Amino acid sequence: MKESTVPAVGRLKKTLALAVLAGLMLTGCGGKQAAMQPTATATATAVSQTTETVVVPAVVNLTLDKAKDQLEKLGFKVEAVDSAKGKSIIVKSNWQVVSQDPANGAQAEKGSTVHLGVKNLDDVAAEKAAAEKAAADKAAADQAAAAKAAADKAAADKAAADKAAADQAAAAKAAADQAARDAAARAASEQAAAAQKAAQAPAPAPAPAGGVTPGAFCSPAGSVGLSDKGVSYTCKPSAADSRSRWRQ
Repeated sequence: MKESTVPAVGRLKKTLALAVLAGLMLTGCGGKQAAMQPTATATATAVSQTTETVVVPAVVNLTLDKAKDQLEKLGFKVEAVDSAKGKSIIVKSNWQVVSQDPANGAQAEKGSTVHLGVKNLDDVAAEKAAAEKAAADKAAADQAAAAKAAADKAAADKAAADKAAADQAAAAKAAADQAARDAAARAASEQAAAAQKAAQAPAPAPAPAGGVTPGAFCSPAGSVGLSDKGVSYTCKPSAADSRSRWRQ
């Protein structure tokens, strides 16, 4: 009987060991599955939180303190740097935002960082004053250039008018001189024709003695006559008197 009991006890121990091992394995798997469920829930919650987006507002030209407050109220983190000189930022109200990333109107995740470029208000005021001075200098230069251009145009217009007047006067004088030359030429031609005609005409017969009064008007020119004293006179004009008289 002893010999048949030992193998049965051994088989029973093996069966119990297998049952315990299977129970442990089942318990372990169930615990692992139960442990994984909270983790999956937390992951889903975290994903839903990180994917929430917000419209980035416009904060350029605001002072840094106001821009920071506005962005942080929307759930953003803020990082600001001096984009001009790299100075340390101590009093945020003394700085002005000059750039932002992401830009105004962009969609960004809640909790993400908005990067701001800022300038010290003293630098902003100095730049504004320099820009205003440059604009004023340019306006003054433009005004001076316009005044000079107007003065140059007026001088050019006057010079052109003076030249036109001088040209007109010169043309009038030239016309008058030409008319005088033409008149002189006509007079000379007429005088030459008259002289030629007189030379070609037969000499008039002398007037009878006692028929000529010296200095009296006579005609035709070229006639010859004798005074009562028997002196010969010619009917002709003189250099001072164009009328024909009895002259010696």
